[in-house]
Order: sequence, then C-alpha cells, then structure tokens
Amino acid sequence: MKPHSINKRLLRLITVTCVAALAFWIMQKNDIFSFFSSPVVISGSIPEIVHQSQPLNHADPEAKLEVVVGLKARDEAGLDALIARQQDPASPDYQRFLSVAEFTQRFAPSQGQVDQVVSFLTTNGITVKQVYGNRLLIDAVGTVAQLEKAFNVTINEYQMPGPTAKSSAAAAAKYFSNDRDPTVPGSLKNIVQSVIGLNTLAQYESHMVRAHGQPPSLTTQPPLTPRDVATAYDFPNDNNQNAPKKTYSGKGVTLAIATARGYDRSDVETYWKAHGIKRTGTLADIPINGVSTQKEGETTLDLELAGSQAPGANILMYIASTPAFLNFTLTYAQVVIDNKADVMTVSWGLCEERTGWMQMLTEGLLFREAAVQGIALFASAGDDGAYDCGSDAKKLMWRVDYPASSPHVTAIGGTSLLVRDHKRVLETTWEGGGGGVSSHWDRPAWQVAPSLPAGKNRATTDFSLNANPWTGYSFYFNGKWGRIGGTSASAPESAALWVLVIEATGQRVGSANYYVYRMGRLQEYHKYFFDVTHGDNGAGVGPGYKAGDGWDIPSGWGTPNGQAVVDWMIQVSPKKSPKEKTLGDQHPGLMFSRLFSGWHWLHWH
Repeated sequence: MKPHSINKRLLRLITVTCVAALAFWIMQKNDIFSFFSSPVVISGSIPEIVHQSQPLNHADPEAKLEVVVGLKARDEAGLDALIARQQDPASPDYQRFLSVAEFTQRFAPSQGQVDQVVSFLTTNGITVKQVYGNRLLIDAVGTVAQLEKAFNVTINEYQMPGPTAKSSAAAAAKYFSNDRDPTVPGSLKNIVQSVIGLNTLAQYESHMVRAHGQPPSLTTQPPLTPRDVATAYDFPNDNNQNAPKKTYSGKGVTLAIATARGYDRSDVETYWKAHGIKRTGTLADIPINGVSTQKEGETTLDLELAGSQAPGANILMYIASTPAFLNFTLTYAQVVIDNKADVMTVSWGLCEERTGWMQMLTEGLLFREAAVQGIALFASAGDDGAYDCGSDAKKLMWRVDYPASSPHVTAIGGTSLLVRDHKRVLETTWEGGGGGVSSHWDRPAWQVAPSLPAGKNRATTDFSLNANPWTGYSFYFNGKWGRIGGTSASAPESAALWVLVIEATGQRVGSANYYVYRMGRLQEYHKYFFDVTHGDNGAGVGPGYKAGDGWDIPSGWGTPNGQAVVDWMIQVSPKKSPKEKTLGDQHPGLMFSRLFSGWHWLHWH
C-alpha cells in the first residue's frame, strides 16, 4: 500500500474520531443546540427605574446571590382556554378544577426541558438548590461573577433617583441590579421565561396605613370592630348583629395568607378574645426561604381580621423571611403546589415599574395555575391612590400596584365607611385607595363594564371595603391597641367573605373576578354591591380617578352586600357529589433540595 493512501485513511480516521468526540462532549453537556445557536435576550427583565438611576460601584464578585429561573408553560393558549371554560356555566368544565399533578402533566415544561436548564446553570458553576414540583421554578445560588458570566450582565450598585411623594428617603436609597437584560443559550429560548433575583430593587411593600395627625371632622367614630364590619357589609356570620338564621364560619375551608415576617400569637389571641371571636379552625405557619424572628404588623393585621370573619376556617400562614420579590415568588409557588388553600390573600405589593415584566409573567403563570386549580386570589390595590410609584412636583404619573393588577387576582380597593350602631351610614372612596390602568397586563375577557376606560389593558379595582385609617379597624400589635387602615385591611376582609362563599357552596368556585363582574352586569346589581359614587383616589398628590355610578376605578363595583353575594353564588354553583368536590389536593414532592450555610450574601441596603 502506498504511503499517501495510508496517510489519507489515517487523516479520515482522526477527523471522524475528533468529530465524534466533540459531538459526545456537547451532548454530555446537554447543550448541543445552544452550541450552534445564538444567545437569546430575555427582554423586559429590567425595572424601569434602573435606567433612571446612577451607577455607583460594581458589586462584589464573590458575593452570593439567590436567583429563581422561571420557566414557560406548555400550551399557554390551552391553559387560558381551560380557565375560561371553568368559569363558563354552559361548559362541561364549569367549576371543575385540576389537581397539581394534572396541571403539571398538561401544562408544565417537560422533565427534559427542566434538565436542560439545570445543566446550563451547573455548567456555569451555579448551584441548584431546588426544582419546584410543578416544574415552573428552579431556585439556585451563585456568586455575582458566576451569574454575570452565565447571563451576560454586569451587576452594579445604583443610587435611586430623587425623592418622591411616596418616600422622602428615596434619594438616599441604594440597591444592586443587573445593567441589562439577561441572555440564555438559544436552546433555552422556548423554556426560560425569567431570571428573578439579579436585583435587590424589587421589594414588596406592606399596604398597612396608620392614622397620623388630626382626624377629619366627620371621622370621630371609634375603630371598627369585627361586628361593625360584618353588620355594615351584611356578612352571613355570627359577627353580624342582623345575621340570618343560616350563618357560616368558614368551617372546612382553608385560607392562605401570603406575607413576610412573623407575628406574635398572643397578640392575635388577645384581639380575638377581646372581640368575642371563638376560633375553631386550625392555624399553621409555613416558613418560606428561612425563618424570620421579626414581628410584622402587616402579618398580624391580616390574621386578626381574616380570622375574625371566618373563625371556623383553617388558616395557613405562608411567611417569607423577607419581602424580596423572589421570596414572594417562592411563596406563591408553595401555595399552588401545596394546593391546600381554597383562597389566598396578600396585602403586600409594589408599583409595576419597580420590577421587570418577565418577572411578573412568572408570578402570573403561578396565578394561572391557581386559577385552573380553583384557588381564589385577593390582593390589596395599594395605598398611594392613582400614584402607586410615587410622584414629585415635576412628574405626576398614574401607576397601579402589582400583584393586584394581575388578571387572575381580585384587586381590592379602599373606601371611607361611617357606621352608627354597627350599620352602614355613609361611604365614599378613600383618596389613598389604589386603582388605575395596568401598563402591562391585557384586559381580560371577563372585565366588561360600561364605564371602563378606553384601551385594552387591565383596570383596577374590582371591588372595595373600608380602608381609610381614620375610619379604620381595631388592631392589637406588640401588646398595644390602635387604629389601622389601608387596603391591607380590605383585602383579608374580602378574602374572608369568599371563604364563607366556599363553605356555602361546598366547593371551590375559582377566581372571584368572573362572578363579581357577572353580578355587576345584572339589572339588579345594587342588590349585590353598595355603589360608592363620590370621591376620588388622588391621594392628596394630584388629580385621581373619580367615583361614579356602577363600576369605577377607585371602588370597582363598590362594596359587597355579603349575604346577597353568598346567596347568588349558591345559585350559580352546581351541586357536586363528594367525589367531585375539590377542596385541597396532594402535591408531588419536590424533586431535590440542598441546604447551604456560611456564605457571604449580597445584602439589600
């Protein structure tokens, strides 16, 4: 054989071997597609305010950051169509909800897709703490340097722009954030939706408001008691002095309260005892991402109020260690994966522009899972009126609060309620009550009302309860009595009413929004809601949205006539056999979890 023939064969053999080895290496990395494809930018991941802030320093490359990678659902159109059918009385799917296992099988990313993302993270030195059982979230930890390399960003410290009406200390506030939208390999384009945790700007805020200064001349009434609220809004429970023969306590129904930081049980027990509340439901705490030893007035308020109006309900306190956006994402995930709660309420929120759109979409997917599983979600609409992001003399911008702006969440606004002998005497809008038009969320098909503003975006609020701190609620915290207000109070009260609805119907009924707007469009609408027609939500800052007949932005459809709402819900909810009822669910176990300690964390200033 000639030498040049041997050389050609040897060259071909070497070439084939090298190609095979390269292909094997790429496949071992589970990255064959990204090897040949361009990285993809996850647009809409930067809060608007970052572009207005002054960069100061580069973050410590060795500091540890926790991130959550949010994954996309399969067949999102099919998911939305199913949710719509579940709320359509003419559909065979009406009020028939999925279990977590059914949701995961039909709409979650595949295990192979999850593995691709895990491989991408670990290849970049990022440690995966946990993959959530619904396969929508991957919780991970890495150094600033590792995260910058993996997602092609630079993480800097920034100075917040000038002071606003919302926070006079805003000018001094500093935070960390990525400087641009993150990127992921092209192979993950249809899998990864968001990366949460690259900034410390997105922090949920409490919507609890204390009364300060001198009260308005008309508001000389004492703080509202559970009896005042139940009687004024005709809740069909034993607090109502005009209660019908058939009353409800929430027995057999589970309420989740999503919050940050803990509470002192002796405070809430003192409150209940003082107001004659005999709690028969259970109470349990579920810590999220660590245990906080700090006592929080918001957490205490939610529990005192909701526990009073639904004393027979089982209450699950999902308590995040801090109010970071990432922690609330994990909280919502745990609520839907546990699937034990029939109703969830959250009295925390933030201006839509304080976080990225992709991050909201990830939480929005969790809210869609809640909807398809039949869990009703309630949230405070905010306490800064039409100016949820704050304002200064040069820039008045109408903005709304999130998560109340999400279409699968019922946004609860605020009013000023005067009572006499526990009865409703006068009610107007509260100027601090949130409400407006979302900058991001599309207007859902069910949101139909004659007075809706022009456009195609979601409008809030949906309905309201008292929230003015000067007409506020009795409150016991840190061993002291006080008066408290804010939509932090109206949200748990509304959720408690929905707990009574579920007890009365004997089953989950899904998101309250579908039913609220159906009632609102009825000719006898005033039977179900007290129309609030005066006032606006300018918050003392500038012009706000005005109240009027029927639905309006400051009050939604008004305030509920609880007994009439419960009676109507009984009529529109078909009776099911015990096997068909969906109250609670067993959830698939978490896939894996690792614990870590002794790391240097990047702290929020």
